[in-house]
Amino acid sequence: MPLLVAFVAVGFGETIGQVLLIRELLVNFQGNELSLGIIFACWLLMIAFGSWGLGRFTEKLKPQPSTFVFTLILYAFILPSQLLLARVVNAIIGISPGEIAGLLHILYASLLVLTPLCLVHGFQFPLACHILAAQKGKPAAQVGRIYVAEALGCMAGGALLTYVLVHHFTHTEIAALTVLINLAAGIVLLRPLLSHQFLFSKVFILAVCITGVIFLNSKVLDELDFLSAQWQWQGHKLVHVQNSVYQNIAVTQKGEQLNFFGGGMLLFTHPVPDIRFVEEMSHFPLLHHPAPQKVLLIGGTVDIIQELRKHSVTEIYYTEPDPLIIRTAEDYLSVNLSQLPETKVEYTDGRLFVQRTEEKFDAVIMNLPSPSTLQLNRFYTREFFNEVRGILSSQGILAFSLPSSEAYVSEEMARLNNSIFKTLRTVFSAVAVIPGDFNIFLASPASGLLPQSTAEICRRFEQRGLDTKLFTSSYIRYKLSPQRVSGLTAHLGGEGELNSDSKPVATFYNLALWNAMFYPGLKGIFDTALKVKLWWFLPCLPLFLLPVLLNLRRKRFPVSSVALAVLTTGFAGISLSIVLLFAFQVTSGYLYQKIGILIGAFMLGLALGGYIMNRLLARVNRDIFVLSQIEIAIALYAFLLPYPVLVFTQPLLVPGEVLFSLLNLTTGFLVGLEFPLAGKVYLQRSNQVGQVAGFLSAADLWGSVVGALLTGVLFIPILGLVGTCWVASIFNLATFSLLLVAASVFPQVMEQ
Repeated sequence: MPLLVAFVAVGFGETIGQVLLIRELLVNFQGNELSLGIIFACWLLMIAFGSWGLGRFTEKLKPQPSTFVFTLILYAFILPSQLLLARVVNAIIGISPGEIAGLLHILYASLLVLTPLCLVHGFQFPLACHILAAQKGKPAAQVGRIYVAEALGCMAGGALLTYVLVHHFTHTEIAALTVLINLAAGIVLLRPLLSHQFLFSKVFILAVCITGVIFLNSKVLDELDFLSAQWQWQGHKLVHVQNSVYQNIAVTQKGEQLNFFGGGMLLFTHPVPDIRFVEEMSHFPLLHHPAPQKVLLIGGTVDIIQELRKHSVTEIYYTEPDPLIIRTAEDYLSVNLSQLPETKVEYTDGRLFVQRTEEKFDAVIMNLPSPSTLQLNRFYTREFFNEVRGILSSQGILAFSLPSSEAYVSEEMARLNNSIFKTLRTVFSAVAVIPGDFNIFLASPASGLLPQSTAEICRRFEQRGLDTKLFTSSYIRYKLSPQRVSGLTAHLGGEGELNSDSKPVATFYNLALWNAMFYPGLKGIFDTALKVKLWWFLPCLPLFLLPVLLNLRRKRFPVSSVALAVLTTGFAGISLSIVLLFAFQVTSGYLYQKIGILIGAFMLGLALGGYIMNRLLARVNRDIFVLSQIEIAIALYAFLLPYPVLVFTQPLLVPGEVLFSLLNLTTGFLVGLEFPLAGKVYLQRSNQVGQVAGFLSAADLWGSVVGALLTGVLFIPILGLVGTCWVASIFNLATFSLLLVAASVFPQVMEQ
């Protein structure tokens, strides 16, 4: 029992340590799906290596709790040191703060920061299984119990971090608390050993007490947190840094200018902003409307709000999901948004506000990055454009920008702009584009409203007496000259699929554009990826039968087929969870806490499935048959999952988090059922408990690596939600077939 309690603490620390280090890495490397996929892949791969590679040596260690305590001590040293390393790793690999990093830099940094902690975590699982099996016997049951304990710890860690810790503590304080909890678990393990390992136990308890005193002295930790943050922002004068639930907020100073960063990405500067962008995004949309009164700004800066006010609008609704950005800006700027009579700040996701508001707007302006992530893509889909159309007045205008170029529009850049342009035209009667280094897209439900004549735009500009710096009548005539517009937008209407919630292809187009800037040699890979079809995965079915063919001559059941089943289940678990998280985000907005509920539901399902199967292990006689039934259940679930998901993305009376949590709990439950049973099958052929547990854990993680890396980057954007679920179904159908064929070729195994 003490070891199970300790392993709950291990799962708790694994989740918190993972989130802390990944959040720190994202400050250095602004994350799209590919960079996030690389970070997660490194995390899972290194844990897998720790489970499988180091787990092979567990049988050579004495199965004593004190052996496990050493891993807890290692964790206590590694987590704080790697947290500090994450804050200087950009300098080590030669990346400046705020600079966009290439894939190799992200890979190097992720391996450097994550590997030590992951190896320890990976090794702890087979080691705990080895020790508990030696203490209690029944090795298969003990593997299942450790599996359940880890799932419960992960769930508890994720919930506590999401709802409590990030709201009240710095990353350094959270790391210290996590270390303290893990060391306290060591005390629980050492209690039975106090009589014959007195010196070691007392020294360890003293170390825990010292750590507790340090944690309670928050002033020391606060100073260390700010000092290490200054290392992270080398070359900048850091004046403020703070973590919110959403991201890291940092303010740096250069001369009289303040720079505001969110998640390592430059949000805005003051008092000298990007004048051209601010004035164009503010004035072009409103000058195309004869008398704008009510404006919705999704994302943005104080500078854009100030420019919008020059049009004498009566109301400006400004949506920002992270209140800390507003509070930080107000602390350092002379403007207080709450005191501006026209401005109403809505602390909510922009899309969620559009879905729920009953107001009508003359202009909706999106000041958001391009659709570089699945979360951002939600604002560039046909469904969102329809939602915006519903809140626009009869002559209302939607405006946003996408990256472009005055000199050369690459194939990748054209494809991205084409996709959004075509999508806009399926919803709005009037669409116009003002080209430049960034294209400004204007759309309206009023047929013939766009584009306005240059003379009319200049007349309104003069009539409203706008006080601007760069934006003048001459500049307007230059930007809207017919020859210039037609020359720079000639590519529009070319190659590029429609962008939708269920198939967010613009995310991949943006990723291809990002890749073209850093690794143009990989262009062929991205072009080929665009051609991927679902039927390409059907050949996987016969390929999965190779283990049977390879074992025919030896007349031995291919136990590797069980490992393949665990691998495909790991793939399905992570892939279906990402699908559910993405679908929930589409319908319910960028609500991190509620997304935390979904992740917690998956971990709870994992624990329930593992617990139930562990209780049934002694009664299960036909192990391979039951295992194959779990595989076909997962395959059928993955095949049918798109239908409730697509239904739930529509407005419902029941809160979305309830429905999606139930689906994610079911996903976790099916995945959790398999691991204890797979462990039983392997342990019938080997008494090396630690080695078996480590190998199966690694197989599960390898499947998760592939799923995490490909689902958000390739499958969802290219194949859509339905195709992604069906890929998971195909893989698990393949292992179901493998298990049945293997059992029929080697019938004796079905009797076990």
